[in-house]
Amino acid sequence: MKAMMIASIALLITQTVMQVYATHYYTGTRWLSSSINVCYDSSSLKNVNIDGSTNRFSKVASELDQARNDWNALPSRFTLNRVSSCNNWITGEYHDTNWFGKVVQTTQAGYIVDSDMIINSKYKYITSSTNCLNDYVNSKYILDYVARHEFGHYVEFKDYPENTVMYPSYNCDKWNSIKSHDSSSLTSIYMGDEHEEDNNI
Repeated sequence: MKAMMIASIALLITQTVMQVYATHYYTGTRWLSSSINVCYDSSSLKNVNIDGSTNRFSKVASELDQARNDWNALPSRFTLNRVSSCNNWITGEYHDTNWFGKVVQTTQAGYIVDSDMIINSKYKYITSSTNCLNDYVNSKYILDYVARHEFGHYVEFKDYPENTVMYPSYNCDKWNSIKSHDSSSLTSIYMGDEHEEDNNI
């Protein structure tokens, strides 16, 4: 009996430590709902240069969908729904800076109520490729990778300099997929979430 109690306490401590570790690059501000609507601004995203030309919204949208669905596939029950009308926009804008994407959020009482993602149209992007290193050397950045990282900021993860998709700078091995650390972090925040209402603010 005593051994079982000790084992149970040890398991509880381990789970607590793992949960704290899993979320240590989470800002502490989250969405009230685990089902979020996002909209793609076709007018501005047409300005994003992908695979050598602009005015290719469907291709840009496909890359955004791929990154968004990678987050949706995690066991966290957190879902980013693409809809035609909402307050959470993904846009393409030219900024003479060194960032590829940026997330701007509004919070109330510790919760995110509005979030916009900006894809920097200063850069030239390509669709998903297995030759990421060569593409990087030639200053061609995979839009799917950039969007995957930015969606991490969308759920309020900070940049983190280890083996996660939240690695601070463009990196083929980090941004090519959501890592187990990212998955466990999101799961510990949203798994079993009791809030069922859509966040359509």
